Amino acid sequence: MRALVNKTSSALSRSSAEPLHRQLEALLESAIRGGALKPGDRLDSEGVLAKRYGVSRITLRQAVGALVRKHLLVRKQGKGTFVTEPAVRHDLSRLNGLLGSLFSQAAGASARLLHYDLKKPPADIAELLRTAPGTRAILFERLYLINGKPVAVTRSWLAPEVAAIPRLKAELISTEDMMSEVGIRIASTQVAIRAVAAGARVGGLLKLSARAPILELSRSSYASDGAEKQVGHIWFCSDRYHLVCATQNAGAMEGLFDLRNVSG
Repeated sequence: MRALVNKTSSALSRSSAEPLHRQLEALLESAIRGGALKPGDRLDSEGVLAKRYGVSRITLRQAVGALVRKHLLVRKQGKGTFVTEPAVRHDLSRLNGLLGSLFSQAAGASARLLHYDLKKPPADIAELLRTAPGTRAILFERLYLINGKPVAVTRSWLAPEVAAIPRLKAELISTEDMMSEVGIRIASTQVAIRAVAAGARVGGLLKLSARAPILELSRSSYASDGAEKQVGHIWFCSDRYHLVCATQNAGAMEGLFDLRNVSG
């Protein structure tokens, strides 16, 4: 741990109504958010920290556990506890795109358009998009990065009307904004999430091994008449994204997405 947070038990007050583990949690959180502890820094061992702050190991574990749940720390088996990279919070219950979430929260965010091409979609995609036989649709693929490091990639088929958006403009706006500009109003979006192995192609784009675990989000967007206007996937580096769902009632969540975990 850096010397900037090398404080002793004097930083904690046993006469305070606030429990020691919460005081220690706040102290460590302040060090992380203030930059004294940087992303990738490894905390000292439990024994060293417990002695430094004059607390029991149980108290220390409570404080560290709270910061793990806040995604500020991560435990790595056999290696220790580390400060995480800041996670991008993306609300699945809103129709705003991944691009907006990334650029509004992450310093050093960028995006690279890999594919924006009119192509004949596979038969199953053409059926979902309700396109006439032989009609082409937009194959859209974009890579998302933070400080030059890939963190997510999306690949979708978009309704052919989107082709009216020039490629240069498509590099800068979300797919939702692209569809809005050509008069497509998205009334609902359905997503399903599962844990998968990256695979060769996605792993290569995200600079991960083919066996690395990532999150796969399948997404379908519908116009008010029920016609599907976007179908595709987003693959996330799960340590860089915090996916949330804000709903008005429990039943709404069931209709929004299915959360599944698969192995293999």
